[in-house]
Amino acid sequence: MAQSFTLGIRHLWDELLLMQAPGLYWLNADRRQDAVLLCRQVIGSQPADTRAALICAGGAPAEVVDELEYGGPQKLPLFSLPESGPALAHLSEDLMRGLKPRGRLLLLLAPARLWQALDPGALWDWVAQMSRWLCRQGCTLLIVGHGPGGNALHASLSSRHRTLQGLSRLRWLQDKHQYQVAFWCNHDGVSAGQQLALLPGERGWQLWEDEPQPSRLRHDEHQVLAERHVLEGAPALSEHWRLFDSNRALAEAGRQAQAATLVFALRHSEQVEELARQIHQLRRLRGKGIKLVVRELSVSLRHTDEHLLLACGANLIASHHVPLSRVPSLLEAVQGQSFGRHVPSDIGELFAATRPLRLKGVLGQASFCRALISLMSHPLLPEDDKGVLVALQPVSGLRAGQALTLCRMHRDGDLAMTVDNHLFVFLFACRVNEVDVALGHIFRLSVSGLFGRRRVWHQDRHILDQVRLLQAQQPTGWSPAEPPRSAGQKIQPSAPPVPRPLPQGIRLPVFREEDE
Repeated sequence: MAQSFTLGIRHLWDELLLMQAPGLYWLNADRRQDAVLLCRQVIGSQPADTRAALICAGGAPAEVVDELEYGGPQKLPLFSLPESGPALAHLSEDLMRGLKPRGRLLLLLAPARLWQALDPGALWDWVAQMSRWLCRQGCTLLIVGHGPGGNALHASLSSRHRTLQGLSRLRWLQDKHQYQVAFWCNHDGVSAGQQLALLPGERGWQLWEDEPQPSRLRHDEHQVLAERHVLEGAPALSEHWRLFDSNRALAEAGRQAQAATLVFALRHSEQVEELARQIHQLRRLRGKGIKLVVRELSVSLRHTDEHLLLACGANLIASHHVPLSRVPSLLEAVQGQSFGRHVPSDIGELFAATRPLRLKGVLGQASFCRALISLMSHPLLPEDDKGVLVALQPVSGLRAGQALTLCRMHRDGDLAMTVDNHLFVFLFACRVNEVDVALGHIFRLSVSGLFGRRRVWHQDRHILDQVRLLQAQQPTGWSPAEPPRSAGQKIQPSAPPVPRPLPQGIRLPVFREEDE
């Protein structure tokens, strides 16, 4: 009988539960605590005579096994792996020296950033090398990654089905977990494209099925309910349109809708929170058939606000750039749609996800670094779109502390600090092409006149690398690392500093009364 190992997830069928030997399986989790719980469950579900080993990077193996209260192998060798490329490259050689791997289940728990230093070609070569080694030794390796970088890693590995035997993800959706299987191969067959709901418990993960929702008649599918300002003073476009004097009245009428289209008006940024609550309540109450659209009437939305409204259940956001003449065609595009995204029941979690930092202004070096590390590891914020880190070097004769007095932070999440005559500014939810505009709003004087050089980091791993450099080195003599440039990227030279005017002495003539 062919040897196999189990994931231990209760009520999951064998096609997605078992791992064959030899085999290489990869599972990415959004959160570290979810990955640790899964590793603990995999170990505890193996028979006592199973030959296994646990390797941990970025944490102690004891964290996984200390709380293991049931089952598992009688002997479990534990190893720690440094978070470095060379350690990853020599993993198979180290395992050969440290234990006899033949016939074992090898479990590797590591942050996803461990593989981020590898370009796709180097990553594929590493996977192919590990797969060949596993075949020679007749053992199985399950890699459980976690944290930022999992999205890019999953996308890069999705085409490696000839080398990997399994690839899946454990997504955290705030009030439930979703297990997404790209492909999974074992002696019972091959499965692909599966999405399952999981529940965590005291003894690990188990399968959970949503209760089927009763079907509803969609007699109002062609009705459009809109706030009056959406049409900019124009009358209703047809007999299917109904206009309301406020978003509140529109939301109240939408509580009776089944598949109608509701169009809310957004005139200023102060409305975003109230509008998000109205949309969230309607989506949770009326289900997937109702269409919820927001029309921005003036410049009001940051992209984090757009993420919030979409996460609360909006089907579409029409930007203020869209003229009224194109609104009917946009509404036509959402007809017949069924809302497919999951909307968490607790809207407070959504607010925390889009506005995780309740800080702004000047911080000390330690607090600044802790805030950015916490922000970069937030699982609900979009990867590589959390903000930009800017290092500014003042012009000759100006100190960073003096330039800091000209800096005014208005938005939550915008932070600043000084290190060895460099001014560091983090702009939350700012895209790299918006840096000039954002800095112009923050500083009261011309940025080109205050600073001679600047460097910008916008990808999560590059920001984390820079923060760790700040933490590891002493401020004296420190210089920011050059941001890595992508292929074909052209680096624009910094604008030459505007010459600062120098004071000129003026001698005033002395007038006497007899001179008049």
